[in-house]
Amino acid sequence: METVCHIEIIKDGQDFVARVHLANGSSKEYRNQVFEDALTEMVIDLQEELAD
Repeated sequence: METVCHIEIIKDGQDFVARVHLANGSSKEYRNQVFEDALTEMVIDLQEELAD
């Protein structure tokens, strides 16, 4: 088993913030007032990133 990413989800004021740290050292942040929208954007990006 191999870790491919670490996901951190926090609430910052009215925004939900999802921070993704990939095993290759890159990271990205998704911010949205709607929790599901932040997660949807994050999952779409992760699917593209990890499909390579």
